Amino acid sequence: MTLAFTVVTVAALALLPAETSRSVLAAAASALYEAVPFLALTAVLSRIVPAWAVAFAGCGCTLGPSARSVPAAVALALSFGPVVALSRVAAAVAVAAGAQRLRPVDACGHVAPPVAELAALVPAALAAGALQQAVAFDLHGLAPAIQFVAGALAGALAAPCALGTAALAATLHRTAPAAAAGLLCTAGLLDARVFIRSTYRAGHDALAYGMLATALLAVGTHRGNGLVHPVIGVALLPCAAACAALAYRHRRQALRAARVAPALMLAGAFAGASAPQYRATETTMSGLFAGERLTFTGALSNGDVVARYAITCCRADATPIAVRLSRRLPFGEGTWLCVDGAIVTASDGALRLEPAAVRRVDPPADPFVYR
Repeated sequence: MTLAFTVVTVAALALLPAETSRSVLAAAASALYEAVPFLALTAVLSRIVPAWAVAFAGCGCTLGPSARSVPAAVALALSFGPVVALSRVAAAVAVAAGAQRLRPVDACGHVAPPVAELAALVPAALAAGALQQAVAFDLHGLAPAIQFVAGALAGALAAPCALGTAALAATLHRTAPAAAAGLLCTAGLLDARVFIRSTYRAGHDALAYGMLATALLAVGTHRGNGLVHPVIGVALLPCAAACAALAYRHRRQALRAARVAPALMLAGAFAGASAPQYRATETTMSGLFAGERLTFTGALSNGDVVARYAITCCRADATPIAVRLSRRLPFGEGTWLCVDGAIVTASDGALRLEPAAVRRVDPPADPFVYR
């Protein structure tokens, strides 16, 4: 099922503009890269702690309700308050109990092989890549009911990890609060990660481990390569070594279906996709006040917005940080600028950046900032 879904999705990407296809592919691959250290941690924890406790330790990248993640709940509480965060954790625990499945297991009752767990995440990763493109559009003009349904469907299909859900919901809340509410009602609770089971039989594949080791080494040695947070990029290096050891250990075993995820990750690492295009119309930088001095570097959008994207965990949860200017600038769309000035209050009461000095800069090698 996963293999067929991947083939159909990749074929559909071929029909889209090249830049959009590369962006979706890179974002999908980044979600899989992000999952690797947490899957490795889960594999270690599963040997020393009860199975029910494993899902609470990471960012929610394993199968099952990702909203059980305690680190993600803390991040969500910063944007939506402790009531929302704790309610999602409680709901996720209830869903997991109802599903009677905290982790995928094979027919013998053992933890599924790492490559099988990654393969099971491929549909959600591809959907998350598509969602990352969709949230770049301004949704505030839609009716609240439509926003809610769209957000709920996005959360159910994309099934982002719990930290990714927190980042996406915070972004949507600024321009489409009803969509953010819908996303929080399904993502990590009633989504593909909860209901999709791996269709792979128990087993290992030497080539899959070798491909995975190569992909992890390529991204890890480039500090995340714009796909994952640099901290996660560093964590990929020991994972690469472990995969190389597994490739040797299982050198006589083959399971071709397990090669889907490593192949997607390798393709994403070399896709060379640029940052997503900022299309929202509202200022998304919070905490500003009139009179504050600000120097901001980003790409020009709509002539009067300078923006760039921030990564929390991986490219799939990249969210825009943008500031609206008090006047339009005579530069082309997408031009990278460094703007220095002061925050002023416009006639409509909104805050704007009054440019005192503007200089054109070269696009950075890594267009993202990290938080």
